[in-house]
Amino acid sequence: MVNLSSKEKFLLEGEKYQQQLAIDKFNDFTLHAKDDNLKTLFSNLSKIEESHLNLIDEMLQGKVPLINNKSIHPYYESNTFNSNNYLSVGGMMLTSLDNNYSYEDGDKIICFDALTTEELLHYTYNISKSEFEKSEFNDIFEFIINEKNENIKYINEYMNKKGMYNNTIYF
Repeated sequence: MVNLSSKEKFLLEGEKYQQQLAIDKFNDFTLHAKDDNLKTLFSNLSKIEESHLNLIDEMLQGKVPLINNKSIHPYYESNTFNSNNYLSVGGMMLTSLDNNYSYEDGDKIICFDALTTEELLHYTYNISKSEFEKSEFNDIFEFIINEKNENIKYINEYMNKKGMYNNTIYF
């Protein structure tokens, strides 16, 4: 059992709050996305965020959660984003050869929102990690930060493959 300082509890409560916001957002994005592949992507991201929330809940209870370091993204069958020609995520395949660069403006807006959300979470976890650097929770923070990196890559790759960076977006 880990005894948490009031500052550590405060930071974990903040991460918990941000995680719940991300889950709610991604669940909402799943419902409102027009592209079925994007719905799958957001559904998977929501599951990943739920796993992060569970880790935070365990830490708040003073427990050191067990993590599976071998599987950074348990909800993705293949994290192949090395190729410029294709992206395979959770059973969906996007290729640059599809000639399907069309997307709904709403999908583009929620993708940018999702990207910003993941970048914010990545940042806050990095800040919190510095407080836990010499604790039993350091590896947990490192694990979550690595998953945030992967989430950002997947959203970016989806947006690249769909051509969402090729023109201006107006909010």
